[in-house]
Amino acid sequence: MKKKSKLLVVVLAAFALAATGCKKKEEAPAAGTAAGTAAGTAAGTAEGTAAGTAAGTAAGTAAGTGEGTAAAVDPATAPDYLKVIADHVDAGKGTVDVVFAAPTVVKASFDPANLEGATAELEIDVNTLSSGIDKRDAHLKNPDYLDVAKFPKATVKIANVKKSGDKTYTADATVNIHGVEKTWSLPFEVVSSTPDAVRVKFEQAFSRVDFSIGKPEGDSAKPEVQLLGLITIKKT
Repeated sequence: MKKKSKLLVVVLAAFALAATGCKKKEEAPAAGTAAGTAAGTAAGTAEGTAAGTAAGTAAGTAAGTGEGTAAAVDPATAPDYLKVIADHVDAGKGTVDVVFAAPTVVKASFDPANLEGATAELEIDVNTLSSGIDKRDAHLKNPDYLDVAKFPKATVKIANVKKSGDKTYTADATVNIHGVEKTWSLPFEVVSSTPDAVRVKFEQAFSRVDFSIGKPEGDSAKPEVQLLGLITIKKT
């Protein structure tokens, strides 16, 4: 009986050891899988982060380059433009650029080498205005604002031009908009010239209320607007 008992103990111990070994072998792949999954996840996250960072950097670089390129445009060769920048009373709506076709030179007399004493008369087709939204354009053209059916043209008469710097001047600009006439002291800069023409750049702040455009109060747009232009004037 003792021999049988000892043999039984040995057999049971062998089975116990075998079972323990099997369990460890079965758990090892699970541990390996977990480790592999963690490593793969970490690698994937790192790769995704790197790719995202690279993409963000590339996009930022492209945007920065684009802005730099736009800012570096030479006004001597850029297209002519004439626009009014209006701002909303509600700051969240931002500003609106109202662009007009370049003015027509009705007459102009000047020396491109020295504009002192120059005179000119320009005409703007108000109906060419564009703000980027057709519905808004129609609203700006109606009688509450510019009333283009009644006042299709705006005019500017330039006189009393005086030199103020190397390429800068001031002029009396008599402006007629919406049937109302005002005279501004207008500073401008000569950006290029030929024997029979000059290109000038200017900015002028004014109030639309001075020209009876829109409501003085309770309007969605602020009264103050900014006029910017880069135009070519040829002698006639």
